[in-house]
Amino acid sequence: MINLFFVMSPFFIFFGFFFFFVSFFLCSLKLSFFFNWIFVSSSFLVSFPLYLDYVSSLFMGMVLLISGSIIFYSEFYMSSEIYKSRFFYLMFLFVISMIFLIICPNVFCMLLGWDGLGIISYCLVIYYQNYSSFCSGMITALTNRIGDVFILASIGLFFSLGDWSYMNFVNYDLSKYLIFFFCIASMTKSAQIPFSAWLPAAMAAPTPVSSLVHSSTLVTAGVYIMIRFNYFLTENLKEYLMYISLLTMVMSGISGMFEYDLKKIIALSTLSQLGFMMSTISLGFTDLAFFHLVTHAGFKALLFMCAGMFIHMFFDNQDIRGFGLMSKDFSFSLCMFNVGNLSLCGFPFLSGFFSKDLILEMVLMKNLNFFFFFFFTFGTFLTVFYSFRLFIYLTFKNVFFFSSIQNTLQDFKIHYSMFILFIFSISLGFFGSSLLFLPYNYICIPFFLKTYILNVCLLSLSMCLILTKMSSVKINKFIFFMSNMWFLGYLKTDFLKKLFLTFCYKATKVSVGYIESFWGLSEVNKIFSFSLIFSKSLKNLFYFFFFFFFIFNFALICLVI
Repeated sequence: MINLFFVMSPFFIFFGFFFFFVSFFLCSLKLSFFFNWIFVSSSFLVSFPLYLDYVSSLFMGMVLLISGSIIFYSEFYMSSEIYKSRFFYLMFLFVISMIFLIICPNVFCMLLGWDGLGIISYCLVIYYQNYSSFCSGMITALTNRIGDVFILASIGLFFSLGDWSYMNFVNYDLSKYLIFFFCIASMTKSAQIPFSAWLPAAMAAPTPVSSLVHSSTLVTAGVYIMIRFNYFLTENLKEYLMYISLLTMVMSGISGMFEYDLKKIIALSTLSQLGFMMSTISLGFTDLAFFHLVTHAGFKALLFMCAGMFIHMFFDNQDIRGFGLMSKDFSFSLCMFNVGNLSLCGFPFLSGFFSKDLILEMVLMKNLNFFFFFFFTFGTFLTVFYSFRLFIYLTFKNVFFFSSIQNTLQDFKIHYSMFILFIFSISLGFFGSSLLFLPYNYICIPFFLKTYILNVCLLSLSMCLILTKMSSVKINKFIFFMSNMWFLGYLKTDFLKKLFLTFCYKATKVSVGYIESFWGLSEVNKIFSFSLIFSKSLKNLFYFFFFFFFIFNFALICLVI
């Protein structure tokens, strides 16, 4: 499998850069392409449309680039795994599903990518096949199925209108029902309240999966759908979406302040940024939300990859209190992690600054009520707080609780996979704002408002420096409530885990005992042999079917010519 990894990684990276250039070309010339592949056989017609504009090509380029980097990274990170080939094929199918979702303007074709993301994400989350993985995979699958139900309902509504392409119903009377269905579906995929519990739980997956899923694919699918359907949004739905997204941003930010699991802190920061993007869409700034979506994908993938490297080095420990002397042993990796972390909190002139500061200045220009304004400010405060808390714990701690450190990943080849994303975390915001989002670059507001966000960030930094020196925090009911995502995880699954898993365990024991008692080992072997022969026969049947189907189509084309 090593050759397959190294062949596919440059392939993805090359096409990622290719679609970046295509997006710049389409944006500069204001072009978009609509391809419609039609297959007709007798009275049977299959239509598969593809829509390529600068939004879809830029996002697809980012997905392919991050996928190529993560596949290269996985070759070293997953080198000791037995089922590495299965992991690679699942990652490949995951990327293909995301591409279907991006370029298909037809809701029925888009469902291929939407459902593919849900199914394959479940397979990736349960990759390690232990108690925690199975619980996390089940909450991920069930939450995403809620969104799938609403997508299927919207397909039925489109069917009653006579077409499945959402580009044909801009100002139609039934658009309020359509956008409500898609709004609920996007809330489940992007883990908005009350569907937020699955995103930190999905950290049970391997770290390369986390870096792909939580940066540019699964969780951003909901935001991407809302960007595509923004012209359907009504004023009431925008206000509802604003409340939900701001509550998500604040809830995840507060939980990130009290969390010590490195991967969960980064996952909660992803949840916070998703709420920030959703609130930007609800204000009507869909271009800026997409700009932040692209820049966020780059530095969030870099954060997860560096975090996976640190966890691997420290004997699979994920508690940030157990890390130390990072600046001595992991100077280059820590440099890349801190650049991604500072870009996350909007440090000036990194890529996150150009999108995030632009959005916050546009928010200051809007006529918002005090509730929305306070929550935007408080969300920014929390983002800087947990980012610098992570920065302090990993950079300035000189004590750690291990006698030695693993050196299995000290090979510098693994740094090559992160270097492209490191460059993107520094420069993507500048080039994106210069080449694609130029009209927003000149904002004239009073000096007090211009420095307002900077003052909030400095206040958050000073509070972080004071509170991180405190040795302990007195745990009362309020802090316990705020640090556990407002009990969303418990209300979703925790009180049902023991009941269902105990029932499944007992049912398995009873069924195995019944087979052993009444059938015996020889009968079981016969059943296994029959199933093996049946599966091979079915496989050969499929091969013959596709072979004769190809021959028939080839002969038909020859006759037509």
